[in-house]
Amino acid sequence: MKKKILSLLLLIAATFSLPAHAIDFDWGVTGGVNISKLRLKSDLKQNFSADNKAGWYLGVKAHASLLMGFGFDGALLYSQEKYNLDARGVGYAGDNKTARYLSVPINLRYDMGIGSLATVYVATGPQFDMALGSKNWDITDPNYTGNDVFKSESWTTSWNVGAGVKVLDTVELNVTYNFGLSDVTKTVLSNLGQNVRTDNVKANTFKVGLTVYF
Repeated sequence: MKKKILSLLLLIAATFSLPAHAIDFDWGVTGGVNISKLRLKSDLKQNFSADNKAGWYLGVKAHASLLMGFGFDGALLYSQEKYNLDARGVGYAGDNKTARYLSVPINLRYDMGIGSLATVYVATGPQFDMALGSKNWDITDPNYTGNDVFKSESWTTSWNVGAGVKVLDTVELNVTYNFGLSDVTKTVLSNLGQNVRTDNVKANTFKVGLTVYF
């Protein structure tokens, strides 16, 4: 995966080396809803379960068209993603966590015209998220009253795969699936009563969005 990210960054660098007249650039405002679910592994699955939770995002988006339908798009987003953990009767308290991020997705994109009115596209690339606000989760170990078991990571990375349709070069509808590559939480207690491991907590997110270009 690191090789894929490096290759994509090299392509972006090559884009900026092209003459300005070779690039068709537009930008606009974007927003939508997201549905997130934590992906649990190891001993954590024995003590907790996770459900889908709905959130939202809002920001600005840019699209650069190059040659033969290829190009890039990127965005700067404020995103609220809601995570759920339900305890399986082991004494831990469950929690619904609202995680706030400053998100930067960067995608390689291919557009295909379907007439003079619209184009459809597919896109894929990495996303980088910086956690904002409180990182504490209201989940406690029964043997350590008042201490948090989980804490959000400051930085996370993920990978987007998506598709959409752009109408009249102005309005764009898209759907995206975001695969978590790095953990969204970490353990802040070292000697938990139930030997819970939190080194395998990633988040997958499904997004539906709308962009209006200027």
